Amino acid sequence: MAHELATEQNITPHEALLGLVRTASSRAAWTDTVIINAMREHIEAGGDPLKPPDSIQPWLRQSREERKLAALTAKQAVDAGVMAALERRLDLEGDLVASALSAALDVLDLPHEQRVAALEAAQGRLLEAG
Repeated sequence: MAHELATEQNITPHEALLGLVRTASSRAAWTDTVIINAMREHIEAGGDPLKPPDSIQPWLRQSREERKLAALTAKQAVDAGVMAALERRLDLEGDLVASALSAALDVLDLPHEQRVAALEAAQGRLLEAG
């Protein structure tokens, strides 16, 4: 499925699998939102919070199916090496940022203390960003 989607959208199979994982996860979250809203209405109308109404049962089944699909797609992505590829890309991007920062600091010809202070500030900002 990922190969067909990749060809159709002119992306790599890894990108297609990641897109499918995101879609499945989003659908699971949306289904859960429907359930939460329905349960809220049920409880506000005096219903028992431990006994969902029959109208929610199909949504509960759908939620389980969406989660199963998300997990299966995620496993396929991991099996296909998507996570390894994503990690490599993130490492390369990190190396590029570090290299660019180092080049900028080299051009400024800062004293050691100022260079260390600049690097600490950059590191702090990156840690804040997660």
